Amino acid sequence: MNKPFFLKVLGIFLLTVLMSWAVSYVNSLIIERQSRQESVKQNIAQSSAGTQTIIGPVLAVPYTEEYIEYNEEFNAAGIKVLKPISKRASSIAYVLPENLELTGGFSNEYKKLGIYKALMYQLGGKVKGNFNLPANLNINPAHEYGRITFQPAYIALGISDTRGITGQPNFTWNKQALKFEQGSSIESLGNGIHATIGIITTEVAQNIPFEFNLNLRGMENFNFSPIAENNKISLQSSWRHPHFSGSFLPNAATQKITPAGFEAHWEISSLSSSNQATLNNTLTKRWDADANKSMVDAGNHLESLSVSFVEPINVYSQADRATKYGLLFIGLTFAGFFIFEILKRLRIHPAQYTLVGLSMALFYLLLVSFSEHIGFAWSYLAASTSCVILLGYYLSHVLKSKMHGFVFSTMLITLYGALYGILASEDNALLMGTLLVFGLLALTMVVTRKVDWYQIGSPDSN
Repeated sequence: MNKPFFLKVLGIFLLTVLMSWAVSYVNSLIIERQSRQESVKQNIAQSSAGTQTIIGPVLAVPYTEEYIEYNEEFNAAGIKVLKPISKRASSIAYVLPENLELTGGFSNEYKKLGIYKALMYQLGGKVKGNFNLPANLNINPAHEYGRITFQPAYIALGISDTRGITGQPNFTWNKQALKFEQGSSIESLGNGIHATIGIITTEVAQNIPFEFNLNLRGMENFNFSPIAENNKISLQSSWRHPHFSGSFLPNAATQKITPAGFEAHWEISSLSSSNQATLNNTLTKRWDADANKSMVDAGNHLESLSVSFVEPINVYSQADRATKYGLLFIGLTFAGFFIFEILKRLRIHPAQYTLVGLSMALFYLLLVSFSEHIGFAWSYLAASTSCVILLGYYLSHVLKSKMHGFVFSTMLITLYGALYGILASEDNALLMGTLLVFGLLALTMVVTRKVDWYQIGSPDSN
């Protein structure tokens, strides 16, 4: 092989590496813009509402026990006597629902800050169920002759970001209308709301129904922790791209995801969840003065179901995936360019290779720039069309034939079309990418099957 031919091949290889470095620079820009978008999302969450997690409702019944304690003392005569002292101890009994049903629908909208945006949701929900209260709540005096006195009870609901509550939720307890107030009043539930329900008659066992509406705004993710003996959740939305995760998935037989939206249903019993044991254990913890530790936040330990509203096309993640194929596309373009040079016995200068490579790298920068304003699909069309027209015009002169320029442009259209198909189909991306490379390799082998590579490398070939 002669030295000029070897240097030409080496130069093309080095140019491919250099252009790949240019694409990696564009990729770092994409990551920076993506990080900026996440920062904007956090700013929007700070001024509006973030991811929402609901725990409850929990019935809290404060009570006191009055009892007599005797201390040994000596009277004036030096005789030991027992002196009665009245004492009082306070505590709280917590009761979890027997049945709990959540039904609701989501609406979605984008909240923008500059060119960036965050996906918000609005839940219009209704929660109902019942508490099965045993006689005296199964509370017995801890001291002999002690007397239990119940204080006004309250219902507590944990909501991770109460700024998302819209309107005043209407709460009904045993057919009595009550109002929610700020704060969950239970430390381990974190933020939330509560409703005072007064003194509960506990002489006999009773089953008390409750219900309330809840309009809640949040960002991207909604989480619900089922804490009742029996939990039924039914959610729906017009959003066509939900992602279900967490500890519980919807019933496969009743789950529906269609172009009109989704419907999802869960039926969760206490037998399939450790939430009741975990929550009861957390609620009954007391301040540990020796260790100087407070109660553990229940929300960090409870199992929950999660609904995420996924954007069908995230422009930055799609552009990032596109740059992963930068080396392949630039290499294939240079290979096609080189094959034209061999088959048509043309002399193409390295500077012309460099300009072609730069136009291929610039495609990704155009893609990111356009996609921040007009969406990914239209951006891809605009960026790829611009590059194909530019390269087609340029190569029709470099290859000294309008037909050759047209053929090369057709090849680029095929490549860009294949890349878009790969980006649009995440599940089949590997298969489609493999078939593309195999097809191009097969085409190259067919086109160059009669080329005498030794003759190309010999001095006589010139």
